[in-house]
Amino acid sequence: MEREKIIKILKYYNDIDGHIAFARSVLEEYEDKYYGLHGGNPLEGISSKSNRISNPTEAAALNIPDSASQTMDILRTEIKQLGKLQAEILTEICKLPLVEKNIITYFYFKGYQWVQISSRVNYSEAQCKRIRNIALEKLSGFFDKNELIKNFNYPN
Repeated sequence: MEREKIIKILKYYNDIDGHIAFARSVLEEYEDKYYGLHGGNPLEGISSKSNRISNPTEAAALNIPDSASQTMDILRTEIKQLGKLQAEILTEICKLPLVEKNIITYFYFKGYQWVQISSRVNYSEAQCKRIRNIALEKLSGFFDKNELIKNFNYPN
């Protein structure tokens, strides 16, 4: 895998929580709108003796437009996929030796400057940059073997 793609993946990792939170908020809006979770349901109280649906959620689900149902399914899938991607990226990073893992984390996730990283790991800035390059090469191999990481459609 190319170095630029590895860096893109590492930078995207920081945004995953935000994407998940956004998708969850949109999903909650849809669920509130169509399932009436907070606004009551006009179908409550229908008797099961009349052979009508007695569960308000099931009744509401029957009245959800296909497009809304499909959107909610897409959002649920996206949330699961993003969570799994986040876990997979972290799993691959954890395979690195401690100093490499720390340098990658400090540089890409915490946004530290090289001077800050250098003082934290007790290596010169030049050594830290070399260690980062070695770590990126290793991550290239790790990410290339991971189908989810390799095939995920990262935004530009």
